[in-house]
Amino acid sequence: MIQDVAKKRGTQAGSQEALALMSLLQYMDAANAGRPEMQLDLRARRVVQALGLEGDQPLVAVAQRLGVSASTMTGLADRLEGQGFVRRSPHPSDRRALVLQLTEAGTKLFKDETAFYQRLIDRALGPLDHDSRQQLLSALRQLPLAAASPETARSESGVARRA
Repeated sequence: MIQDVAKKRGTQAGSQEALALMSLLQYMDAANAGRPEMQLDLRARRVVQALGLEGDQPLVAVAQRLGVSASTMTGLADRLEGQGFVRRSPHPSDRRALVLQLTEAGTKLFKDETAFYQRLIDRALGPLDHDSRQQLLSALRQLPLAAASPETARSESGVARRA
């Protein structure tokens, strides 16, 4: 189907991957209706996900991981702390730094998000046979590593981004 769309639109063969990704993202947006009730916007959800995936982290490290400024991260932390999803505590070895931690409510929210994504993947990959599913999941696990490598961390101008 994607090849047919690419031909109709006169796009190059390489853009079939882009069309496939767009199609997947459209599907995920449509399935968003089943997402657990959340009072969080995308950036705040990404903070909860980062802490759930990586554990307690300095505020600055979370900001760098998400690509936001320190002031934006402070605002996100203020809001998430006010909602009871994170807490700030002193860094064990740097008096100037603060560490973000998920609270019990934040941990529950992360678990609910994880379950939502699992249902989404199960529905999206349901039609695939076992080997195809495992191959795709293996490739998906490699994407963050590939995106962080120096070869792929270049902007369009050819200048390497800081990982």
